[in-house]
Amino acid sequence: MFKILPPARDLATLVQGYWFVEDLPGDHAGAMIRTSPVPYAVLSVNIGRPNAEENGRLVPDVALLGLQSQNRSWCSWSDTYFVMVMLTVSGLVRLFSHTGPSSADRLLDLGAVTGDGPAKSLKSSVGAALTPLRIAGVLDQWLISRLSNIQAVPESRQIAMAHHALHRGETVETAAKLAEVDRRQLNRLFQRHLGVGPKELASLERLHSSLQSVQAGSGDSKNGFSDQAHQTRSWRRRLGVTPGAYSRTARTQLTEHFGTNNPLSGIAYYF
Repeated sequence: MFKILPPARDLATLVQGYWFVEDLPGDHAGAMIRTSPVPYAVLSVNIGRPNAEENGRLVPDVALLGLQSQNRSWCSWSDTYFVMVMLTVSGLVRLFSHTGPSSADRLLDLGAVTGDGPAKSLKSSVGAALTPLRIAGVLDQWLISRLSNIQAVPESRQIAMAHHALHRGETVETAAKLAEVDRRQLNRLFQRHLGVGPKELASLERLHSSLQSVQAGSGDSKNGFSDQAHQTRSWRRRLGVTPGAYSRTARTQLTEHFGTNNPLSGIAYYF
């Protein structure tokens, strides 16, 4: 089962969607799933047996993964069932402030971030909810409660404005002007709260847009890149494959569901 449900309206700018991945019968057991770099963070909650990373280490029951600038791999097996809260840049800064540098490209046990109490409460509540619709309601309640109990960092508005500009394909210089800071100050803000600089985030946005266009077979796959050579270099460096070679690759079920067929898609499963 692959399913995406939207968050509550109050969370719309912070959460891109709730992604459910279930393989309880083990139909894909032993399969190594690769995911691309992506300009989202992920709060994941294991409902079934915790899956494993490529190095064999088990994923924490409740984990936070910051912005992803590198490929990631995990192994499915029987009893796999988890839900991912896809956090926007604003969602990471607002809901888990000051965690960006420690969580970028790194999976953290949520208990180390929020304390054991909130993490265990989330795990037990999600586990008892059973159906995706009820689990989405539990996640809504937990996240909205967290919003009311933590204070927003003063720079969150500047980061959101700058990121919105980068997402549109604007330059770092333009993003800095919109945030009313200079480039050096913007870089410090991004590094402090996201763990990546604005240039790196802009690169992730370009790659993600390009990958989704190639997956869907529509749109301009070079959008944001100066030319095809620039696009190909970025793909090779980040994904280890060229756009042409990838377009000829057979699609996995995860790619078909999350990468091409769903208007709420965010992350790209590419192998």
